[in-house]
Amino acid sequence: MKKNVRLLTTAATAMMLAGVFAPLTTAQAAVAGTNTAPTSTVSNPKQARTAIITAKGTLQGQLVPYIRCVPNTGKVTLHYTAQNCGFVDGDIAYLTIKLPEQFKYLASQPEFASYITGEMRETRLFGDNTQPINPSNVTVYTDRIIVEVPRSFWIGVGNVTADIVIDYGQLLEENHHLPVDSAPAGYEFIAHLQYSSAPWDLLKAPIIGTNNDTIFTSETDAIY
Repeated sequence: MKKNVRLLTTAATAMMLAGVFAPLTTAQAAVAGTNTAPTSTVSNPKQARTAIITAKGTLQGQLVPYIRCVPNTGKVTLHYTAQNCGFVDGDIAYLTIKLPEQFKYLASQPEFASYITGEMRETRLFGDNTQPINPSNVTVYTDRIIVEVPRSFWIGVGNVTADIVIDYGQLLEENHHLPVDSAPAGYEFIAHLQYSSAPWDLLKAPIIGTNNDTIFTSETDAIY
């Protein structure tokens, strides 16, 4: 009898521990994330964990005004770097570049994404990864572009670098009627890197610093 009681007690303890450490169900995750809208788009977000302790985002760039029939004009060149400290376990990130309000007619053209090129580099635990930026990983809205950063895995320091070229001059060569108003203070570009954390991750934003940065171009006219 004592042996049977001992076996029952052991089984009950195992069931309790399994319940404590079991993954959250869909309903439980929804309750845990009531105050924070989930942003994860990964196929199995339960495997992704992110915690950014410190962050520093830097954006640099310039604009070369478009001159009709003059090669290599009408280009925006952007260089973005993010230096993060913490860890990322199988998460996806999105680099958002908010476009100037004056670019809304350009960005509203269906082919706008085809004029965006560049390269992205990211630090991983088992080596860096470099990939091209092209329409396959760029989503365009009238006020911004979003570049998807592949699934990452790193502990300690993780850097993301992106070099982006927006060749709006080529678009204007084919669409002369599109207007681009002047910007007396310069054209404003805002960059932000956000990891697609699971809804139950404790940290939704960096504790110290930010991955945001803003620049104003020295040029105030996009078309000459």
